[in-house]
Amino acid sequence: MFHFIKKDILMQKRALKLSVLLIIFFTITLSNIGPAGLTVGILAITYQLILGASALEDKNNSDIILISLPIKRTTIVLAKYVSIYIYAAYAALGFYLIYLISNLVNLPIDVPFHSTVLIGAFFAVTMFCSLSLPLIFKYGYLKSKMANLVIFFVFVFGGTAVVGYLNEHDKMKLSQSIIGFFNNTSDIAALLILFVLLGVILVLSFFISLTFYRGREF
Repeated sequence: MFHFIKKDILMQKRALKLSVLLIIFFTITLSNIGPAGLTVGILAITYQLILGASALEDKNNSDIILISLPIKRTTIVLAKYVSIYIYAAYAALGFYLIYLISNLVNLPIDVPFHSTVLIGAFFAVTMFCSLSLPLIFKYGYLKSKMANLVIFFVFVFGGTAVVGYLNEHDKMKLSQSIIGFFNNTSDIAALLILFVLLGVILVLSFFISLTFYRGREF
């Protein structure tokens, strides 16, 4: 499985270099809207890399080669799902390094990197990829490109709108409980509920993708 992930990473050397520039760009342009901005940045980098790998596979007809080998389709699908969090961790590390550097040398930018960013990014990346990957495994990258782009922008603008609404109505009881949930990482029970919910969604998405991939004709 990890050989497939390594393959995707090696294929995207140019994209990885571009992602470094994008991390810097998103830090400068999105950090002013708070943790939600960096969460969007991590989602955008993950989107770039996970779909970039799928684009290269479509271009090189990699799926036709892979299914002709004695490799289980379960392994191929699982590798794609695991790579989600490798790309997300890479993006988060990039933003964290900029956060450390900005604090160390007192750069004139405020990088609001804290636990809220990581929780929000985990939620956003999981939900987005749970929707986008089944489309890719059923139709391929090219045919699902527009649908995934729409899903991405719905997540970006919808997510920031929700965060903005909650910040503007922070006197409401519901808003206070939600904001407190994301700010209070010591609330282990609440976090476990969130992770279990996301885990169930991810597992369902995995089996849907696997079903689509097994029934797909190349």
